[in-house]
Amino acid sequence: MDKTDHIGYRMRYFNRCMKRLVDQKNREREETYGMSMTDGWILRYLHEHEGEEVFQKNIETDLHIKKSALTQQLNEMEAHGLIRRSISKHDSRYKCISRTDKALEIHQQIMDEIEEHEKLMRKGIDEEDLAVFSRVLDHMIQNISEEPERRQ
Repeated sequence: MDKTDHIGYRMRYFNRCMKRLVDQKNREREETYGMSMTDGWILRYLHEHEGEEVFQKNIETDLHIKKSALTQQLNEMEAHGLIRRSISKHDSRYKCISRTDKALEIHQQIMDEIEEHEKLMRKGIDEEDLAVFSRVLDHMIQNISEEPERRQ
């Protein structure tokens, strides 16, 4: 069997192609908006918790970022106009973190890019084949993510 017939080899190649595509978009975004990958994670977190009071401690805990690193990251994001800090409505000792309009615009751009990537990957593949691929991929993920004693 040729190594290019191995699923792992092909998956690795696919992953590298996707990484190149995504990395290029991230570089462009960083040059245009001064936004890092970690900024993106934080903005996504804020999007997922829209309408809630989000504090620095929430982000530290849920995204596993050290307090000192996150403080610096949030200061930079605030300087770039991506987030704002405001006093909590429930406890004036705390500051809430929220996205700015600029961050909302960038978030929409990222969602549009994800949609473009999806369209590119799906191009020329009918829905039946995609459904089979999805089921097979889920099964493979389950196979390799199970505990070693359960694989046998």
